[in-house]
Amino acid sequence: MGSFDGRLCLLDFRYRKMRKTVDTRIKNGLTAEFVEQDDDVLKKTREQLDEYLNGDRKEFDIPLVMVGTEFQKSVWTALMEVPYGFTSTYLQLAKNIHNEKAVRAVAGANGANSIGIIIPCHRIIGSNGELVGYGGGLPVKKRLLKLEKNTIAINDDEKYDFIGSKDTKYDGVFFVAVKTTGIYCLPSCRAKKPNRENVLFYDTEEEAIINGYRACKICKP
Repeated sequence: MGSFDGRLCLLDFRYRKMRKTVDTRIKNGLTAEFVEQDDDVLKKTREQLDEYLNGDRKEFDIPLVMVGTEFQKSVWTALMEVPYGFTSTYLQLAKNIHNEKAVRAVAGANGANSIGIIIPCHRIIGSNGELVGYGGGLPVKKRLLKLEKNTIAINDDEKYDFIGSKDTKYDGVFFVAVKTTGIYCLPSCRAKKPNRENVLFYDTEEEAIINGYRACKICKP
């Protein structure tokens, strides 16, 4: 057996093992057995997944039942708030659920997500910008992120127009650095909106810090 075939077998084994663990958790959580059938919800799910993969859908409106602890559910809910076409980090996700010290637990909950794509755990990357583990494999994660990036993008001028609205939609998706103050903020910061020529945008908090900016004391990113 060639090395490539060997890697495929290993990936298949790991996926089957992970899938068995997830399936067992769902069965126990719902006190139910799996039944092969089709219905309107499953048909709608297939249709919406096809639309997503074709670049024609950015959000899903399928009824979901989350099976997990309350903490896991809070992480999965926060995952669904990461906008299409953008990424976030485990640290930011922990901040978004107001539990900054729970980064490892957040990573664990992210890995326990059983409704991939619809609950978009593929949008979580490492704080250094590197891709991190994904149940479907990093090549799949990379393709999903590329699909979204190619479908939608918000440029710096659009980001500038957004700040000042106090909307939290893009918090953790990008950060606003102000050259005249040396401070970086969340897009929802309620501080006075700076002039366009004084603003830079960073994808991660770490990038802002590396470039010499310190955290805003108002929005506390």
